[in-house]
Amino acid sequence: MALEIVAAKDLNHAFEIVSVSPRKTMKHHVVSEPEGMDGFLYDTRNELTNYTDYYQFDPYREIQLEADQVSAIKTFSRSIVKWLEEHCTEENRVIGQYGLSFPKIRRFADKLGHVCDVAMEHGYGLSDLGD
Repeated sequence: MALEIVAAKDLNHAFEIVSVSPRKTMKHHVVSEPEGMDGFLYDTRNELTNYTDYYQFDPYREIQLEADQVSAIKTFSRSIVKWLEEHCTEENRVIGQYGLSFPKIRRFADKLGHVCDVAMEHGYGLSDLGD
């Protein structure tokens, strides 16, 4: 299941953002979770900060996190980067188990952090748009 996280006022605004064509105009508002990321994040959850906040996002339904929760997701994104730095020797295992390279995980974490920055800058929350 695909999961998109959008910096938006509410779910209706999130749907508007992902519907904009060309999508490049709103690319800083959206991050897509790569396939296999959910398993990786779940298995490393005890080493990540604020995983329970991120876990509220669900690829099977739409939810809206309020603006005051965005900083927790930003901290979560930074904890992913920290985990990668501390476990650099485990990349082959992660690739084999989840099909994710460290650069791909890092791009997701960086993009998630950037979407959080956009949300905080505009006073938005984060919307989760699943399939």
